[in-house]
Amino acid sequence: MSYLMTNGLTDTSRFGQRESMFALNALTRLFNTIHQKGTISYYLEVGEELDKVLQIFIRTNSGGTKLSYSDLLLSVATAQWNELDAREEIHRFVDEINRLGDGFDFNKDFVLKSCLVLGDFADVKFKVDNFTKENMLKIEERWDRISGAIRTAVNLIARFGFNRDSLTSYNAVIPIAYYLLNKGFSEAYVTSGTHAADRAKLKEWLCRALLKKIFGGTPDALYPVYRRLIADSTEGFPLQAILDHYKGTNKSIAFTDDDVENLFTLEYGKPLTNSALVMLYTGLNQNFRYHQDHMHPQKFFQARKLKAQGIDDAGLRKEYLERFNLLANLQLLEAAENMEKSATMFGTWLTTVYPAAHDRNVYMQQHFIPEGTSVEFGDFVGFYDARKRIMKAKLCDVLGVERKTTTFTDSMGTV
Repeated sequence: MSYLMTNGLTDTSRFGQRESMFALNALTRLFNTIHQKGTISYYLEVGEELDKVLQIFIRTNSGGTKLSYSDLLLSVATAQWNELDAREEIHRFVDEINRLGDGFDFNKDFVLKSCLVLGDFADVKFKVDNFTKENMLKIEERWDRISGAIRTAVNLIARFGFNRDSLTSYNAVIPIAYYLLNKGFSEAYVTSGTHAADRAKLKEWLCRALLKKIFGGTPDALYPVYRRLIADSTEGFPLQAILDHYKGTNKSIAFTDDDVENLFTLEYGKPLTNSALVMLYTGLNQNFRYHQDHMHPQKFFQARKLKAQGIDDAGLRKEYLERFNLLANLQLLEAAENMEKSATMFGTWLTTVYPAAHDRNVYMQQHFIPEGTSVEFGDFVGFYDARKRIMKAKLCDVLGVERKTTTFTDSMGTV
């Protein structure tokens, strides 16, 4: 009221009654909102860190148009680039790499983080303080090389058999892209016979990293170490150096016998199951697409259908149902061949597709089925156990695992 009076807002010679009432009601409402109802709360932020400002903005803006932290970082980058529009370039690039192979779900967060790592900045944390004008101009200058390395990395993992459903950590692609950029590899690396052995090491590392889930949580501490190990390597991808560096830590990619045994609890259709199968099938033709497939089709693994197939013992039916969906009954099968196989009994399909005994034996050897093993549905448990032994031996060999030996004493006293 004092404000109204001292500023002449109640002077009827200057303002009409309607205007004076509007001023009175507006100020009264403002006073009640702030001091009586407490609807508006505020505090004084004395710091000047832009990162803190953005975090506050995100919280206070939650009721408006939703903006993520990366949206704001992308705005910072856009304001800093001179020649290119960062927002347009990065959104276009995300769409491009998501169309590669069978499709992925990369986002702008991934690209921005990749820029920090591939830009060789000391601090790669996802915060606005790292998106300085100097850093952004360096990224803009290197954008063609950075985006090219990421594109090649995504093409490579697509040829390894990964897609949006099976790639469990997109952050795992960043060290691959850095390796390609640091060593100056072009798109030809993906298919060149010269680099076949190096690609095998890269694929093994990726499968190990995904199965060990080392990129869970906050992986920022990994990137500087990986950059150093990659830069120091003179003999291709530094798989062994990575194994040695992280040995005994929670970021180790080394496997034990127990770790390998646990892989056989992986189920059909799960993302990590694909990583285990890719690790097993080292000789796949990367020009084809492969599907996870039940060797003995899942269609028949129902209590009613098991009885119809003559599996009368309840205990045996339980073993069938516990095992059919696990790794030792799964294979990677070329997509077209998998569609043809459909729900055909495995033994019937095998003799139909491979009528010659020699061809059947080659298939069985390639798919870890020991010679002489019955593939009939009634012998499923024996088939499963025999195949698991071969698969485990193969995984232990690939992963460099020393297998446990079990000793026992029989009734004759022999060990």
